[in-house]
Amino acid sequence: MAELRQELEDTNRGLIALHTELENARLAEARLAAIVASSDDAMLSLDPDCRVRTWNPGARHLFGHTEQDITGRPVDILMPHAAGAPFRAAVEQIRSDRRAESYECRWRRADGSEVDVAVTVSAMRDTDGTLIGYCATARDITQQLAARAELAAARADREVMAERDRIARDLHDMIIQRVFGAGLALQSTAARLPQPEADRVHSVIDELDATIRELRTTIFDLHQPTQKAASLRAQVLDETAAARERLGFVPAVEFTGPVDAALPDATAAHLLAALREALSNAARHAQASVVTVTVRADSHLLLEVTDNGRGLDPAVTRSSGLTNLRRRAEKLGGTFDIAGPATGGCRLRWRIPLTAADPGRSTA
Repeated sequence: MAELRQELEDTNRGLIALHTELENARLAEARLAAIVASSDDAMLSLDPDCRVRTWNPGARHLFGHTEQDITGRPVDILMPHAAGAPFRAAVEQIRSDRRAESYECRWRRADGSEVDVAVTVSAMRDTDGTLIGYCATARDITQQLAARAELAAARADREVMAERDRIARDLHDMIIQRVFGAGLALQSTAARLPQPEADRVHSVIDELDATIRELRTTIFDLHQPTQKAASLRAQVLDETAAARERLGFVPAVEFTGPVDAALPDATAAHLLAALREALSNAARHAQASVVTVTVRADSHLLLEVTDNGRGLDPAVTRSSGLTNLRRRAEKLGGTFDIAGPATGGCRLRWRIPLTAADPGRSTA
């Protein structure tokens, strides 16, 4: 009787242990199911032929297929042609060495669109080590790739700025100094030459002066970070503010019409170069106390610079800088003239047709 009682107690303990083990397994399975169900990642199990067995809510959200629609179908339905090869390679790899394989590619949604994903594929085996299928996890990495691209662009910008700074230093420390030295040598030579040879040398000196101004502008631009171009109005105000150092005051500026309307970059660059040259001319020759800049946009784009200085100097009107202004205007189908108003001083007018500068622009 005692032996029977002991046997019953041992059996009860065994049943309790088995029940506990089963309950723990059930709880572990429930926890795993909860993790799979709540994961934002797409998690799917596949049979040995790579057909979908299970499909979590994260997969439904990422790819748009319901579990009923996708179960039993080949996983290839999620893969554009180019994505099939790395998946098959991962499957072959884990069959041989049993290690999970990860890679990045693009998988296809139910609506035909594609999404960048990081895929991890691992083997599922029974207790005997027999392959019974695969587990695949796909994580949306769209934002990560965008962050990578932004970081790469920032690095590229830094490299570009470093190279621009190097070029600017070379221009300032070497090229400008050489051009300036050549100009001084020519000035010394011109002082010993008769006319008209001296005039020709002075014309070359004017060209060198214009070259130095353009080089300085280029150096300034090289030091500026690349960014979306400012409006023409803002750039005109920047140029006039920069003229204070040469003139001793900031010119007055007047805008009329849709000056900030979209213009081809080349056209805006021509106008700004014309403004720069006109202000430089006023600083060097006018001895003015008032300079007014007018920019008007209608069917034409007009730049007018007036001053109350000493008026026209025939030698100045033939300078290379003003010749360049005329060429810029004519290149765009416009006109350039410089005159001395009855009230004194000087008036420079640079005018181009907007329809010629931008054929798509409405002039209504």
